[in-house]
Amino acid sequence: MRTASSTVIPFSPPRPHSYARRPLASFAGHVTCLMLFRHGESATEIEVSDDGDAVGAVWLPKALISIDRADRGRFLVVTIPQRIAHLNRLSTPIIDRARFTHEERADLEDAIITAARARKRLGGNREEPLPFPGRNAWA
Repeated sequence: MRTASSTVIPFSPPRPHSYARRPLASFAGHVTCLMLFRHGESATEIEVSDDGDAVGAVWLPKALISIDRADRGRFLVVTIPQRIAHLNRLSTPIIDRARFTHEERADLEDAIITAARARKRLGGNREEPLPFPGRNAWA
């Protein structure tokens, strides 16, 4: 008859490291999400503007940005480092919607709302603001 024999290896907790761990920083405070107009594209770069004017368009490397893949025609939702946005003077301007067709306006509104929602998520602000004039307006 066979007897089962096994060797038990005692568990020992890992030794403490002789070095401190590298602190991880959040990238959320360093990126923003913008609605941009596409003017041109190459394999490695994309030409965009924040107001739809091709004269002020800038070329951005695709490696530094993240483009939301939803199909909105020429309207893009781009997550970009705040420093790159500031250097290229990209922001969230007021856009005249009268110069767009009805179909383009629907895509534009969707892109603006998606970018605003992403900015809010990246900023960590999860509370909805009180409607104007607020709860103490008539007190």
